[in-house]
Amino acid sequence: MTDAFVLVGEPLALDLVNTRTAGGDLIARPEDLAAWLERQQGRLTPVSEVGAAELAAVHAVREATRAALAAVRAGSRPDPAELNAALAAAPA
Repeated sequence: MTDAFVLVGEPLALDLVNTRTAGGDLIARPEDLAAWLERQQGRLTPVSEVGAAELAAVHAVREATRAALAAVRAGSRPDPAELNAALAAAPA
């Protein structure tokens, strides 16, 4: 079986951003997110239940992180408000 999460082991934020690839979203469903979280074992506080709410929260963190990285690549300073709000709403 091919490991969908071949891009793990980088800083956690980069691992999360890398779940959105040219081939699609590697964490499109709650069970995909649960598998990704399992691969991150020891780097995150375990999440006991992964459902639609947790998936939406993690997607929001990923998109806010992507936006912050895009700003930095463009030579701008990212606005931390969006990322901070997404992080505050995400599962611990």
